[in-house]
Amino acid sequence: MVTLGFEPHFTDGDIALIVAVVIGFGLVSALPATGPLALIGHWRAAHHPRWNALWYWFWGTALTLASVITFLFLELEWWSIPLSWPLPWFLAWILRPRQRPAEELRWTQTTPR
Repeated sequence: MVTLGFEPHFTDGDIALIVAVVIGFGLVSALPATGPLALIGHWRAAHHPRWNALWYWFWGTALTLASVITFLFLELEWWSIPLSWPLPWFLAWILRPRQRPAEELRWTQTTPR
């Protein structure tokens, strides 16, 4: 550790500001990957699309931030942010609702009500 010649003292307000900036930067850096995933969650919802979109966004953000941390431990520095985006994009591509032909039966048409 580099000695500064003095001991830094942070107040509770300083620590709260640092935490808010770090969390905000993490959420903003994850948006390019989690935005499409939230849109897919909205499209896939049957009853509560906003809550489903929020749920997909939350877990996409957790996945993206976990990838960033993993890449940071691999010492990829700033490259860890864009390298963490393809995994949620791939997940959104897999989970996207597919277009079905008009004559194909859906699950709700085959189950009794």
